Amino acid sequence: MQERIRNCVSRIIAESAGTRGEGAYLIDIKVKGKASARKIEILMDADIGIRIHQCAYVSRRVREQIEGDDELLEQIGENFDLIVSSPGLGEPIIIPRQYIRHIGKLLQVTFIGADGEPEELAGHLQDVSLSEESESKIVIMPKMTKKKGQPAKTEGITLYLNQVIRAVPEAEL
Repeated sequence: MQERIRNCVSRIIAESAGTRGEGAYLIDIKVKGKASARKIEILMDADIGIRIHQCAYVSRRVREQIEGDDELLEQIGENFDLIVSSPGLGEPIIIPRQYIRHIGKLLQVTFIGADGEPEELAGHLQDVSLSEESESKIVIMPKMTKKKGQPAKTEGITLYLNQVIRAVPEAEL
């Protein structure tokens, strides 16, 4: 059932070129609860940030598709809640494409260090290189912690995405 909904959402997004859903991409789908009170959560984003009208557009199309598919509607149940939203601040990055939207922003990253142990790093995302041919990577400029007598760090740290355990966008005050 979840895979059918995923295919439905992917098709709607692909067909949305030139419409209100354009530029959006799917991050995750969760189907929770029993058929009597099913909850479908669709998490989406866009490279420049998703807009509310894009979520509404996708929500309407998905609801139409589910309600128009008797077999799928029977699996889900007629009493279902459909929530289409974007990841909130403090939500971890799930798919590599999400890094693009966070260039210049503060991230809290947990990664596997050179010694094979998890390490923490807070800093601004400077660059993203997503590639199918080679390893995708990000460059983080560590958050400045000024210590007397030490020069400020001016070089970013390159992390391959297969090193990253978790990356969470943080609010910057």
